[in-house]
Amino acid sequence: MNETYDLAIVGMGFAGYTGGIYAARYGLKTVIIGDVFGGQTAEAHIIGNYPGFEEITGMELMQRVQAQTLKLGVTEIYERVNHVKVHGNDTGFELELANGKTVTTKKVLLTIGMNRRKLNVPGESEFYGKGVTYCATCDGYFFKGKDVAVIGGGDSAVTAALYLADICNSVQLLVRSDQLRAEQYWINKLEQNKKITVRFNSGIEKFTGGETLETIHTTNTENPEIHVSGAFIEIGHAPNKTFTEAIGITTDEHGFIIVDKNQQTSQKGIFAAGDSTNASNKFAQLLTAASEAAIAVEAITKGE
Repeated sequence: MNETYDLAIVGMGFAGYTGGIYAARYGLKTVIIGDVFGGQTAEAHIIGNYPGFEEITGMELMQRVQAQTLKLGVTEIYERVNHVKVHGNDTGFELELANGKTVTTKKVLLTIGMNRRKLNVPGESEFYGKGVTYCATCDGYFFKGKDVAVIGGGDSAVTAALYLADICNSVQLLVRSDQLRAEQYWINKLEQNKKITVRFNSGIEKFTGGETLETIHTTNTENPEIHVSGAFIEIGHAPNKTFTEAIGITTDEHGFIIVDKNQQTSQKGIFAAGDSTNASNKFAQLLTAASEAAIAVEAITKGE
């Protein structure tokens, strides 16, 4: 017979482990379940806006939070959660895992983060893993000494370009609009880096090449073709609507989970925290993710 947890946290990102810390300190028997450790935080090259750390890599921060959580006695299960089944009469939930096993819990906290946005242009899927990638810190090493491009204009794109400039021969930052959307702090660093060229008004039309990526075709009239070995797509993230819709949780028109002041979803007993919710004015930061998780666990502890 499966043991029953007081709380099952779905997602192994910053919000998930923060929720685990609070749950353990409140005395809740807790398990954290997920198939990807660290989420977007672990992929961050440098984090410079989290209090207490002037600069720290995303992976190091996640490893510290994980160690703190496990020291408090929280259980981890490395497996994808396919579905959350609601038991009748407020008797809890059953999490169906990809390996066929199930986990029974009284409450659920969803910290499922976001899915990477794709360009959905010709050649993107064909050259995925052959030059096209979505994670600079994961795959940048394979392009050491080569010419690459980063696609996007926000913080993730600019920080990816800065990271790649340390290991690649050259970096071209392809921005669809005529301006960057990143924090001024990162823009200042970008402007000081001579290995990075920013090309505005460069929407992506398609990727072409032979066995691997060779050319990015853009809408830029002066530089319509960019010849590189790698293309790092950093254009943001979107909610996992498929997962939440299957559970029957209410979302807004963009797919963000609607929560109340206690971070509870439309399904009693299921809470949500982090980037996937409509809370904190959708200001997706480590601070807001941690705060939402803490609020959710407190409400769970009080039986709200």
